[in-house]
Amino acid sequence: MNSIVSQIKKYATFGAVALAAAVYTGCTDLDENPYTFISPDAFYNSSSDINAALNNTYRAFRNMAGNARNVVARLEVATDLGEPNYRKEQPLLDNTNAWNDVNNVSYTFSNLWSNAYAAINDANIVLERVETIDMDDTEKLRVKGQALFLRAYSFYYLVRIYGGCPIPVSYTSGLGGLKVPRESADKVWERIFTDLKDASGMLPERGTSGYDVWRASQGSCYALLGEAYLYKATISSEDNFGANKEELEESKKYSGLVISSQKYDLVKNYNDIWYWFNQNAKNNQESVFELQYFAGNGGGNDMGVDFGTGNSSGLKNVAGTYNCRMGIPGEFYESYEAKDVRKNIILTEFTDSKTSVTYNYDFETQNWVDADGNIYLPEGYAFHTLLNAKFFDPWADAVMWNTDPGTNYPMLRYSEVLLNYAEAANLLKAGDGLTELNLVHMRAGLDELPEMSQQEMDEAILQERLWEFPGESKAYFDQLRKGVLGKRAQAFVNKNHAIYLKNEMLSSNTNSRRKNRFSTEMTFLPKKSFLWKIPQSDIDSNPLLEQNPDNVSQ
Repeated sequence: MNSIVSQIKKYATFGAVALAAAVYTGCTDLDENPYTFISPDAFYNSSSDINAALNNTYRAFRNMAGNARNVVARLEVATDLGEPNYRKEQPLLDNTNAWNDVNNVSYTFSNLWSNAYAAINDANIVLERVETIDMDDTEKLRVKGQALFLRAYSFYYLVRIYGGCPIPVSYTSGLGGLKVPRESADKVWERIFTDLKDASGMLPERGTSGYDVWRASQGSCYALLGEAYLYKATISSEDNFGANKEELEESKKYSGLVISSQKYDLVKNYNDIWYWFNQNAKNNQESVFELQYFAGNGGGNDMGVDFGTGNSSGLKNVAGTYNCRMGIPGEFYESYEAKDVRKNIILTEFTDSKTSVTYNYDFETQNWVDADGNIYLPEGYAFHTLLNAKFFDPWADAVMWNTDPGTNYPMLRYSEVLLNYAEAANLLKAGDGLTELNLVHMRAGLDELPEMSQQEMDEAILQERLWEFPGESKAYFDQLRKGVLGKRAQAFVNKNHAIYLKNEMLSSNTNSRRKNRFSTEMTFLPKKSFLWKIPQSDIDSNPLLEQNPDNVSQ
């Protein structure tokens, strides 16, 4: 872990790469703030130069996939696993929550497109420039493989959110090349699969001597191939049991390669996966790929800041200012079986760092209350959600790193590999994959699942995924591809809208109205074919782009 921390710190102000990405995407809100353009053609001449560029590609990908407010929170609150909380400046989360005005370009993922292309352009710089550098052949292949993996993962975000998109495979070193047309979604998928397969042949297995465990590995490529083939197969078929068999076979094959490699395993004690319970949790045996963070300038995880207990207060002995823009609904917590140990990571009690008052969650009223029944109202706003400690850092210096929690963020876990395998196997042949499903289910402290019908098992796998991955940006994509997102979200939103209509106040302050984030019913139900609008700024900067058509409700 120390290796990635030192390298990210060292290259956090690496201007040449960042500006190349900024020029390509039109993004100007970058930390580096370079003032002149240095051509990659003139700069990258050594092994250390290209590794600097590669580290910046990791950082650019982290900026995209780990964006707390515009990616993680928005994906979660679009489902019944996430609820917008009290903050007054979050109309985007409120509109996403109720699936309101979805064809308005102002309510799309505002910077996901530009951030993804920043990462893609950085990867392209690495891929082109590494060929001209005199360096060890094995090291060169590993550099190329990592860049291909990060490029493929960036395209994977784009195709699931927006559909077809431009597929640049060379970097932009100036204003030229900005006018790039969209390609079909099928071509984007082809590029994803090709990049990942190529990368898998270049990268070592996890644990290879001299290769940092946090880096993308052969197993990372196989795991993402297993997930991506499963997504494409299921999202493309209205009937989950009519999903493309060839793609399901590919999904099963690549997930199976991760399993048979024996380089990964479930962490026996579920609590030990998470930094909240275990200071040595980062990059553990279950981690296939995770975003790297550290407590300090340029390395902090904004999710730890944005999903905490409130700006004026916070969890005792935990770094971060904690704005609580999103949390886990009480009704989702109650869906767990009583002995499911996965509930442990969802906090139902916290101690205010300023007042030392302890608050417990009241599931009947969905409020936080102290021992005397006083309701917790940070800054006068109602606060109804539970807290997901997957994001919190209890180890950072709460004074020195007050706003920079260092919790890593899981992107691919071995438990997902097992569930991907189980789902693909069952869709191919009823009942296959039950062993893999039960490995995850029983690790949670639950009784072994019996044999069941193909449909029952398919439903059980989806439910297992929801229990296993809250907060990990999985539920939106899983529910959409399985065709249940709209109905589940609507039931959740409209239930809470009915509470909102009762106009119950928790104090005289109107900001403390119960369920203030549910002011509208959900009337739009997304189909499997749902795609978000491309941000208008990106449409304006590239006249060859065509906007997605308006979505209609199912």
